[in-house]
Amino acid sequence: MRRVALVALCALACRKTQGPTQQPGSAGATKDPWQMADAAKETAQSRRARAEAALARVSDVQPKLAKLRGLQFDHPVPTAYQTTDEFRAFLRKELAKELPPERSAKLSTAFLHIGLLAKPVDIAKAYEQTMATQAAAYYDPDAKKFFVVVVPDNDLVLDTISAHELTHGLQDQRFDLKKYMSPKPPLDDDASYARQFVVEGDATLAMFLYGVAEATKSVDAVKPMALNVLREQIKRFADMDIAGYDKMMKEQASEMPSLDADLKQSMESVGQLPPVIITPLLASYMKGAAAVLVAYDYGGWPAVDALFREPPESTEQLLHPTTKLYPKREKPRRITLAKVEGDELTTNTMGELLWSVYFKLWGVTDASEGWGGDRYTVVKRKNGTLVAFLATAWDSEKDAKEFLASYEASIAKRFPAHDRKIATRRTGTNVYILDGDDDAKLFGQLIAQTKIL
Repeated sequence: MRRVALVALCALACRKTQGPTQQPGSAGATKDPWQMADAAKETAQSRRARAEAALARVSDVQPKLAKLRGLQFDHPVPTAYQTTDEFRAFLRKELAKELPPERSAKLSTAFLHIGLLAKPVDIAKAYEQTMATQAAAYYDPDAKKFFVVVVPDNDLVLDTISAHELTHGLQDQRFDLKKYMSPKPPLDDDASYARQFVVEGDATLAMFLYGVAEATKSVDAVKPMALNVLREQIKRFADMDIAGYDKMMKEQASEMPSLDADLKQSMESVGQLPPVIITPLLASYMKGAAAVLVAYDYGGWPAVDALFREPPESTEQLLHPTTKLYPKREKPRRITLAKVEGDELTTNTMGELLWSVYFKLWGVTDASEGWGGDRYTVVKRKNGTLVAFLATAWDSEKDAKEFLASYEASIAKRFPAHDRKIATRRTGTNVYILDGDDDAKLFGQLIAQTKIL
């Protein structure tokens, strides 16, 4: 989706760690920043008043952030407060344009068929639920404005959220986020996720730096110290999977009885969201921040800026920045699929990120590392049956063999009754899959007509 939203979970994840909410070396913050006002006393008016007070402080946050991020604003970023109902209405309007019912139904059917979903899911509704329950604030590149949605009862946390969204405004002013995220011709899913890693990773790192700068009262001297403080913290959260996030959020929610109801829902709903949707969203913040930190280590903020001017091409590059992004980028291989007869539901690229989601969903060994490229298509034949054709390229024959072994193990998990026609074939470093048909002649023709460069 075109908007850029702050995931409340990522900010919450830092509430008990050294960083934005407490002084380095101190025994702890004097007040839990995510402890809400007494539920009995909280009203819509008091929440709005807190939000408006936070937005009034943006003029103080902006110059500090600009200094930390090493870029200057052309002009102040407009701000506004939205209730959760207003935000959900905005989401529904945008989703109606970006994922109308017919497209949503096709994607849901296709994802279920190739195993990116374990059960039928309305993709549009799943996106709405994910964004509505996970967003604390968001920046809208169309409106050129950021909106606060969730309002913690703590000025530092609110200002840190503002720093994240102001970074998006800064990105937009300097690099044009709409053009970056929605170029023409359109990006495939994997390349789009890679750019999202850059956008959110940059904003998350800047947000954390701002939080530490405020906690230490040192904007000028904070960067070297803050990066050292944050490095292990970012790595720890970048390595956390959905189950880890889900467990941590539930534990923290249970410790805060007076927690705001909207935020409590956000914290407790992670495990209920489809991994194919929530994983890229979460990964873009923490794994994105880890990758952006590697870029910073290579050349400071100019190297981070270069990721906007010369965007990465795959999630693989961002998941392995020290080997696939630096010192030289490993470009994904270009795949042109043979045409599969039928009504096309979708054609796209999964990339290392979504292959990892697939393997974890089905509880088999994650063999996504070593990815070199892929392309898939799902069609509905005239008789109503679904067929998917997938072509994948791997860095070595060893990687290809490991991928094929894990994929075949996943078939047994997906179809324990062995009632699905699926054909697989490895040719050197390439692996092909025909899902929904096992006609050897058809499979051979599709492989022969597919180009992998």
